[in-house]
Amino acid sequence: MSRLARRARSGFSAFFTVSAMACVAIATSAHAQQSAVESSRTQGAGQPGYVIRARVPLTIVDVVVTDAKGNPVHGLKQTDFTVLEDGNEMQPNSFEEHRTDQAAPAAPTQLEQKLPPNTFTNVTPAPPQATPIVILLIDNLNTPTAVQQHLQQQMLGYIKRMPQGTRVAVLGLTYRLFIVQGITTDKELLSAAIASQKNIYIGPPMEDVGQDPAGPTTADLTDPICAPDGNQMATRAQYTMAAMRQIARYLSGMSGRKNLIWFSGSFPPKWPPAPPYCYDFTDELTAATGVLADAHVVINPIESRGLRVDNNTNRKLLEEHYNMDLRAEQTGGHAVYTSNDLAGAVDDAINSEANFYTLTYTPVNQSLDTRFRTITVKVDQPGLHLVYRNGYYAVAPDVTLSGKKVEKVNAMQAAMMRGGLDATQILFKATVAQAPVTETTLPADNQPDAKQMKPPYRHYTISYSIDVHGIDFATSPDGSYRGNFEYGVRVYNADGDEIVNSVSTTVSPILPPTVYRSMLRTGANASQQIDVPATGDYFLRIAVHDLASDRVGAIEVPTASIAPEVVPAVTAPK
Repeated sequence: MSRLARRARSGFSAFFTVSAMACVAIATSAHAQQSAVESSRTQGAGQPGYVIRARVPLTIVDVVVTDAKGNPVHGLKQTDFTVLEDGNEMQPNSFEEHRTDQAAPAAPTQLEQKLPPNTFTNVTPAPPQATPIVILLIDNLNTPTAVQQHLQQQMLGYIKRMPQGTRVAVLGLTYRLFIVQGITTDKELLSAAIASQKNIYIGPPMEDVGQDPAGPTTADLTDPICAPDGNQMATRAQYTMAAMRQIARYLSGMSGRKNLIWFSGSFPPKWPPAPPYCYDFTDELTAATGVLADAHVVINPIESRGLRVDNNTNRKLLEEHYNMDLRAEQTGGHAVYTSNDLAGAVDDAINSEANFYTLTYTPVNQSLDTRFRTITVKVDQPGLHLVYRNGYYAVAPDVTLSGKKVEKVNAMQAAMMRGGLDATQILFKATVAQAPVTETTLPADNQPDAKQMKPPYRHYTISYSIDVHGIDFATSPDGSYRGNFEYGVRVYNADGDEIVNSVSTTVSPILPPTVYRSMLRTGANASQQIDVPATGDYFLRIAVHDLASDRVGAIEVPTASIAPEVVPAVTAPK
């Protein structure tokens, strides 16, 4: 195929051909789960008014019910539960019990799916059981180095006795968030991941994080209250809140409840413990926790330093533990900071979160007025203990709890980070075709690093198949559907610290109703071209981002895993 033809295929029209490959509909979850209603919006001068799709919240409440001895209670019916929001009884839309007293899988299995050659996806295959996914977050950014090896040993001990069939992923947080091991039930893979040196903090020392020029800084270094401790802690807090939002994007497309076991040594939302404060991220932290709750994630914070003799006298520790309790209560989890048996704490958290009831309801009060909505659940049986999220803040994504506008986080930039989590808010498949021969000319829309991109080049064609359920389309008076989103590729070097090349495309389609409805069933196609140096190992970071809702999907593909196209031999005529 000629270069001109290849470029033509990457144009806007190619995107809106109906895909022959069906995409899986994005899973909905938690308070952010929303049903569509219609509302009007006035355009500027000279532009016709059109109807946009607004959202009303559907609230999910998971309830863990235990008896006086702490054993899970099974067999309750929907009529046994009463759900109140701000004291007003809500009518449940659905009810389901989740229980573990069933036979476990006979052997550990790696969750995999069969895909065509050179095809990659962020679609997670449906597991055989509906038990919650367990995410072990080893937060070494906020954990002293002396504790990290002890934490590793405790986690290895847990994995050895972990029940067969438990689905676990291991994430690491240093100066960035990364996957150490994806979701698996294989104990050997998990043990290798936890023992890996990737779990040791390899960035700037904790005491120097505030000076990292690549990281955010908030504190005023000239203020004696803030420098140096306040600036360092503010930076760590911002990294951690960003990581929470990335985890939510990573998990939101996976159906069902997710159990986040968050090991951390410290994470105060403000500094110092008493006013005047150098910084106060209470609102931002609550909002970040709410994003996790919206993704149907329950947080179980565990103090990685274990029980300390000054737990009840150190004001800073008391503030940190109070903050851990708030994060747990906001999502329906439980904080642990009174035990040195970290492996046992994980065991207890996983077991307690595996048996629960799920109720959903549509709130009567649908106003996003930033007020806290209190959730109360009662069971019509005596002597039972209930654990559930205590409520949520009715806050729009672009405002703080005080109602102030906040700077919008660029989800596409976060999704494009090398080694980041594979976001699943927009599901897609990407087939990557490698040209069989090298070339010396780059595609016109590529944005190369001139120092690193030297000919000859290896040419790649990325063919997308995108599930448009994750993209917001507004409806016009004529019935057509309007979208606004972007998709792109970054090429990273083998170390992941340099962007070698990139390409990005933004589209604003207007679709007839028949085309839009067809794409809801089968997905849509797009195509891009990008070149990579002909020699060496590289990584392609591929993402799709909806500019209207800020949802994002992302995958990472090593070029070493891409097989070159096979060119059929040409037989000369006799």
